Amino acid sequence: MTSQLSLLYTTFPHEEEALKVTKELLERRLIACANILGPIKSLYFWEGKLEESQEVAALFKTTSDKAQELIHVLQELHSYDTPAILEIPVGKGALPFCEWAHKEVR
Repeated sequence: MTSQLSLLYTTFPHEEEALKVTKELLERRLIACANILGPIKSLYFWEGKLEESQEVAALFKTTSDKAQELIHVLQELHSYDTPAILEIPVGKGALPFCEWAHKEVR
């Protein structure tokens, strides 16, 4: 394996968008797999106003080498003006899973 794995976290306004984007990322082979979690309650300030909304969270598993490309593509596909997209480097993991993920991401 040439690189570590990374986990990318983001949220979507609804499950339909999360599924659509996830399928596109899988087709492009930018991720090995994803977990779509939700609904979740999100609280944040936006344009000076306290917001509370229901969202769907997604965790994308990819290689560290592809993380920046994945961030760029997520920004293009996402419906939010300023989506929260965070990379979490994976220090260690189960070797069989890590090997499988590396084979799936191209």
